[in-house]
Amino acid sequence: MIRHLPHEETGMALGLAIIVVVIVCVMGAGLLTIATSDLQAVVQANRGEQAFELAEAGIEVAKVHLATDPSPADWSSGELHMAGADENSVTVTVEHDHEGDYFEAVSTGQCRETRRKIEATLSIEEGKPKLLSWRELYE
Repeated sequence: MIRHLPHEETGMALGLAIIVVVIVCVMGAGLLTIATSDLQAVVQANRGEQAFELAEAGIEVAKVHLATDPSPADWSSGELHMAGADENSVTVTVEHDHEGDYFEAVSTGQCRETRRKIEATLSIEEGKPKLLSWRELYE
């Protein structure tokens, strides 16, 4: 037999349904916020890695320059861009240290607004550049 609800309890299911929907929406918005912030963190980490790889490539450009022209003159690459990646660039400078007879190469890779910088110390041995040390510079 079906029992009828008292008059004061009618509409209670609609009220509970609205409360449940509001709670689910608030939880969904919270999860969306967390997912968005995590995604932004991953994007920044990837840009940092790309900028670091560009800086490493700049050190390789400096090594090639020293292999073809090891004269002790200071040199700058200016800003180099990768084909098809307009927002990415690398800038390399090479300075000769006359006292220690070695070269200091500083390479700055940039991926959008993220920049990474590497400083490398190179020497010329048997006509070829040799990497003595390198470190990442923090600005």
